[in-house]
Amino acid sequence: MLAPAKEKALALWSRRPGFLRGRALLIGGGAAAVLLGAWLVFGGKGDAEPYRTEAVDRGAITRVVSATGTLQPLVSANVGSTVSGPVQQVLADFNSQVRAGQVLARLDPTPFQQRIVQAQAQLAQAQAQAAVANADYQRYQVLEQRGFASAQLMAQQRAARDTARAAVAQAQASVASARTDLDRSVIRSPIDGVVVDRQVNVGQSVAASLQAPTLFIIAQDLSRLQANITVDEADIGDVREGMDVRFTVDAFPDRQFEGRVSQVRQQGASESGVVSYTVVVQADNPGRQLLPGMTANAEIVLEERENVLRVPNTALRFRPADEQLAARAQQLVAASGGPRGQRGEGARPGQAGQGQGGRGVEQLAQTLELDPAQTETARRAFQAAMQSARGGGGDRRAMMRQVREAALRELEPTLTPRQRELLAQLRQGAGPRAEVRRQAVLWVLRNGRPEPVQVEIGVADNAYTLIHSGLNEGDQVIVGGGPQPAQSQSGPLGGRGGPGGPVRIRGA
Repeated sequence: MLAPAKEKALALWSRRPGFLRGRALLIGGGAAAVLLGAWLVFGGKGDAEPYRTEAVDRGAITRVVSATGTLQPLVSANVGSTVSGPVQQVLADFNSQVRAGQVLARLDPTPFQQRIVQAQAQLAQAQAQAAVANADYQRYQVLEQRGFASAQLMAQQRAARDTARAAVAQAQASVASARTDLDRSVIRSPIDGVVVDRQVNVGQSVAASLQAPTLFIIAQDLSRLQANITVDEADIGDVREGMDVRFTVDAFPDRQFEGRVSQVRQQGASESGVVSYTVVVQADNPGRQLLPGMTANAEIVLEERENVLRVPNTALRFRPADEQLAARAQQLVAASGGPRGQRGEGARPGQAGQGQGGRGVEQLAQTLELDPAQTETARRAFQAAMQSARGGGGDRRAMMRQVREAALRELEPTLTPRQRELLAQLRQGAGPRAEVRRQAVLWVLRNGRPEPVQVEIGVADNAYTLIHSGLNEGDQVIVGGGPQPAQSQSGPLGGRGGPGGPVRIRGA
């Protein structure tokens, strides 16, 4: 039996409106949810966070240089005027197809016609004076024969005749010049093409006193365009003529166009302390959809590998927070002799595979595509040349160049025509660069635990890095996650203390 106070409270609760009872239940449920969330954050989550992994797979790796440039016609002509005057007619407009010699515009011919009339009058006057001078000379010539004219008088008459003849020639030239100016008042197309720009209108005055103004710009052929792209000096050393180029334009962001490097200009340009070089790319213009002046977002393909073993670049940047795991990685690197550059396969301590000479042999073998027998010949030649060069002193770089040339002279008789072509490119500095292989430590998840693995890596693009050895297809490399390092409790309560992750408070 309930006490009187409890019975009274129960009676009051039962008489409350329904919405008040529902509100109380809602508040109670919200409080329970908050408590549950706090338990999950502070008490229900362990220290260990799962590792994020990605599988080693096979695919393509493309190393590119990104740059931008402006599309331009392969051949264009700026049509101007060398004479001045008002424009009387304009016979070509934008996008007009024109032929060589076709009339594009006409200037007012009146002043040029008047100049011709004036020059012709001066010519007639000069011819009349020349006729009089010639008649006087012939009369004095007869007097000279009869002894009535001195030699001095004859010289004066001869000079007057020649002067009159020169005046005739000068007047004839003036007539020809006036006719030339009249002909130049008619603006004609110098080439076959399309008018891409018109900068003149009827009634406009053309002033050609200092320089010829541009009236039209004619592109010869828009079925092919070129892009002058700007490449930074750090990347220009890898760019060669004939390399493939892929580019897009803002007008067609979903389409990719292809071209080829036709010229690498050697004159650099400095802007704000940054030196860049111009690379000319020629490309087809299917359907003439590309227009001059568009911005080309280009990628020069330096190297492309198909169906190679690769890992994500994020795996190379992963470092475990556990100090014991990091120490294991350091021990692995120390046991293998420390970080190294490229080392030839099969090279053993004591052979030429180590050191500068061994790396030079392997790079040369890769660049010239040598077979095993040729590689061994090159290794012996390098050893002999190195022994001969030791003790000579002097510049080490010069010595290594001499060693390489001596080895190449001994190797050259065994080369195939293809290898001789590669050797010629190498000596000219235009051959492909030998790939530099590097050692790196990656972390692989095995049986739920991270294990350090030393691998040999090669070329890389923006997403993947080539793996030469150390891993197999399907291995799960760690790209992130894992336990976070302990953080101080200086951050806000329940917030994140820093880059290591959230602050955990025990016993709270």
